[in-house]
Amino acid sequence: MPDTRYSRDERIRFYGQLLPRLAALPGVRSVAAGWPMPLSNTSIGISFQIEGRPVASADEPSEALSIVTAEYFRTMRIPILSGRAFTERDDTRGAPVVIVNQSFARKYFPGENPIGKNIQSDLGDGVIKSPMREVVGIAGDVKRQALTTASDPQYYPPWAQAVILSPTLCIRTAGDPSALAGALRAQLAAMDREIPLYRVGSLEDAVYKAAAQPRFQASLLACFALMALLLSAVGLYAVLSYMVVRRSGEIGVRMALGAQRADVLAMVLRRGIALAAAGLAIGLGVSAILTRYLKDLLFRTPPLDATTFLAVPAILLAISLAASSVPAWRAARVDPMQTLRDQ
Repeated sequence: MPDTRYSRDERIRFYGQLLPRLAALPGVRSVAAGWPMPLSNTSIGISFQIEGRPVASADEPSEALSIVTAEYFRTMRIPILSGRAFTERDDTRGAPVVIVNQSFARKYFPGENPIGKNIQSDLGDGVIKSPMREVVGIAGDVKRQALTTASDPQYYPPWAQAVILSPTLCIRTAGDPSALAGALRAQLAAMDREIPLYRVGSLEDAVYKAAAQPRFQASLLACFALMALLLSAVGLYAVLSYMVVRRSGEIGVRMALGAQRADVLAMVLRRGIALAAAGLAIGLGVSAILTRYLKDLLFRTPPLDATTFLAVPAILLAISLAASSVPAWRAARVDPMQTLRDQ
């Protein structure tokens, strides 16, 4: 919304009319507005002071800030862990308030309840200038920059008490959110045809874009892992084939003395499985030590994931068994009479 056409109070009235109109659209469950959005790779940091802890202006802490409307936390499904969310009464006529996230509370109020404490932020919009804001709630952490980065301390003043820009619309729908774009533009045009609606997309799209680099890294690692698996299978096959050729005389003598084909087959397979088991023991031990350095690349998967540490050895043993079966089958088909004549 252009500053030259809309004053602070006019912006508040505009959003106050727009949000209910959008909430009345079919398929809309809740509507809010906020800025910056999670995973938007956009951040603004504003310094602040905590009441009772005076510091020099040069030493004031600064943390990420988001301005949001009353229904923001419910629409984005960010839980309020303690206290309350914003309401429509948190406007210019209400007392200045703020909500902090869990990381903020843990960093600046360790071992105490921040609800009821006061924070003076340097944020001002020309009407409300750096007021002392009471902490009324603690919200859950969100990812601001990327999925792999830790959640930073963050605090939220209500938008009506900090009108510094036009926040992004947040709309939760019952169906496909992209199908709502036309109705959104129509409602906005009915109020002001000169205000653009742009960057329309879903939160799912934002998550997909944020996961692009970790997805590429995972795909690259998967390709390397498949190449390593193929090389290990080829190598095991070559070692066992060489062993069968070198020991063909011994195998022929064993069979001439009464050894059965099943015995020869089992002998070669045991050799292959023993080599694979030795490699697995070393690999699992090294993996258990080094996987903690990959934890930033893992999403909802612990470094010592039991399923992974059971599935990978099973797959490797199956590949090893398949690679060992061909040399074992060749060894079991050795002709003892031909071997004796060759000797």
